[in-house]
Amino acid sequence: MRYSRHIAAVICPLAVLAFSVLPSAAGSYSQDSTANSVVPPAYTVLSQEDVELVMSVFDGQQPSVIIGKADAFIQTGKSIEEKAGIAYYIYNYYRNSNIMGYDEIAVYIADAYFLGGERLPLGEDERLEMKFFADTNRQSLIGMQAPALTLQDPAGAEVSLSEGSQDYTVLYFYDDECPGCIRTTPALMQYLMRHSDGINFSVLMVYTQDDRERWMSYIKKAVHPFKLPDNVSVTHLWDPDMTSGFVMKYGVVSTPRLFLLDRNGVIIGRDLTPAALGQVVEMHESMLTSTELVFEQIFTPIANTSDTTLVTEQIDAFFEDSKDNPEFFHELFYTLYQYLKTSSSYTLQQGAAYLANEYIAGMPQMWETVTFTDTGETHGSVIRADYSSPDDFIDQATLGVLMFYRNQLDKPAADLELRTLKNKKFRIYDSDARYTVLYFYTLDCALCNAVSEDLKKMCAQYDPEEVRFLAIYTGTDNAWKKYAKGTPVPGWTELWDRKRTSGMFDKYDLLDVPAIYLLDSEKKTQAKDINPDVLSVLLEYYLSEEQ
Repeated sequence: MRYSRHIAAVICPLAVLAFSVLPSAAGSYSQDSTANSVVPPAYTVLSQEDVELVMSVFDGQQPSVIIGKADAFIQTGKSIEEKAGIAYYIYNYYRNSNIMGYDEIAVYIADAYFLGGERLPLGEDERLEMKFFADTNRQSLIGMQAPALTLQDPAGAEVSLSEGSQDYTVLYFYDDECPGCIRTTPALMQYLMRHSDGINFSVLMVYTQDDRERWMSYIKKAVHPFKLPDNVSVTHLWDPDMTSGFVMKYGVVSTPRLFLLDRNGVIIGRDLTPAALGQVVEMHESMLTSTELVFEQIFTPIANTSDTTLVTEQIDAFFEDSKDNPEFFHELFYTLYQYLKTSSSYTLQQGAAYLANEYIAGMPQMWETVTFTDTGETHGSVIRADYSSPDDFIDQATLGVLMFYRNQLDKPAADLELRTLKNKKFRIYDSDARYTVLYFYTLDCALCNAVSEDLKKMCAQYDPEEVRFLAIYTGTDNAWKKYAKGTPVPGWTELWDRKRTSGMFDKYDLLDVPAIYLLDSEKKTQAKDINPDVLSVLLEYYLSEEQ
C-alpha cells in the first residue's frame, strides 16, 4: 500500500496528523491538565480485548443488526466515561475489521457517539483521527450509490461515472510506483481475462498521480500486454487538477483501492483484492431474483418427491395465469425453465423437460416476439441469453429434452464400445465393480483439468472392486495418448473412441463436458450431470448403505 504524494498535497495537514496518531490502549479516563479534553480512554472495567470478545460473537451478521447490538452494549455503561470507553473500543474493533462492510459500523459509532449525537468525551487527537476516517469513508460504504465522479481520459475528454448496460463496474485507483499496485494490476487483468466469461465488466482505472509520461508508460507496460475479452471494457482516467473530489468521496488516501459496483451503480464491494472481487461477483451472480425466490417457496417442498404431478400441475397453473400477457409469459416461463433445468432435484428436472415440450417446443408461436440479448437483465420479452433467435432457443430446448431422456435414472445406461491406451476393446458393461463412474472430458477444457484431479484423488480412496472410474476422452487427437500415460491410479481406466464408432454423442448428453454419471452393478444410472462433490457424497451413502 502506498500513500500518494499527489493526494497528500490536497488532504494535508489533516491527513498528516491523522496518520501520525495511534489510538492509545493504556491509561484511564482522566482530564488532561494542559488541554481541555479527555485523553484516549482505556475503560477500567472492560479492556479493548473484553469488548472485542463480546462484539466478535456477532461477526458474520449484517451491519444493521450489529449496530443495534453495539448501541445496547454502549448503554450498559454506568457513566458517560464508561459509555465512551465501550463506544471507543467498539469503534476501534470495526475500524480495523477485515470483514468487508464493517467499516459502516465504525462510521456509525463515530457519528452517533463522538462527532455528533451524544458527543461523548474523547481526546482531541483521537477525535481528529476519527473524523478523518469517517469523512473519507462515509460516502462510499457498501450498499450506497457510488458518488458521482467526473475525470479525464488521456485525451483530456471528461468521463463521468454513470450507470450503464454493463453488469459490473470495477473502479480501481492506483499509482505507478505503489508496490501493492504493481501486484494488484496484473492480478486484476488476469481475473478479467480468465474469469469474466459471459459477464460484462466496465473497468475504470484511475491514476492518482499527475505525471502523464509515467502514466502512459505504466499503461503500456502493465495493462496492454493482457488481451481482454470483448465483454471487458477498460477506460483509463486521471484527475491531474484534483477537482473531482475522489479522495474524500472514495477514501483514496492510499493505493491500491478497488471498488465493485453493480448495474445500478450501487457499491457491492470495496477495499477488494482481485481474488476477493471474484468472490463478490460469484456470490452476487448466485443470488436469487425475486421471481426465483417465489419458485423456491413453491417447488422446494415437492422437490424430493418422486411424483412429478405436483410439478406439472404448478407449471400448468403458471401458464393459465400468464397466457394472455406475452411479456409476463416470456419472462416467467424462461426463468422457470432455467430454474427447473438447473435444479439438483431430478423431479424438478423432469418438470423442465415437461415445460420445454409443452410450452416451448409445443408452442413456438408464443415465442415469436422475444428478443435475446447479451447485455442487461431479463425483463418482459427482452431476455438475456446466448440465443441468436427464438427459433434457436426452441431448437436448443428441444435438444435439451432429447438429451435429458437419455440414460434416465434407474434405467440401464447405454453401453459403449471404446478403446484403451493399448487399443484394446473395452465396453462400459465390462466393469465388474459395485459402482462405475463414467467421466467424459476433453483436453482443452479448463474445468475438466480441475475435475480430473479431483476424481483421481477420489478414485485412490476406493478399492477398484468397489468403485471403478472410466475416464472417457471425447476427442480424437493423438495428444490424448501422452496425457493418458500419466501416473496410473488403481481403478482408473482411460478410454477413447478415435474412429467415432461408439455413438457416444447419440447415446449420452455430451453437449457440455465434464459430464459425470454414476452407475450401479447392473449399470443402471443412479446419478448424472453431477459434480465431484455430489459424486463423493453419493458414493459414501451407497457404499455405507450396503455394508
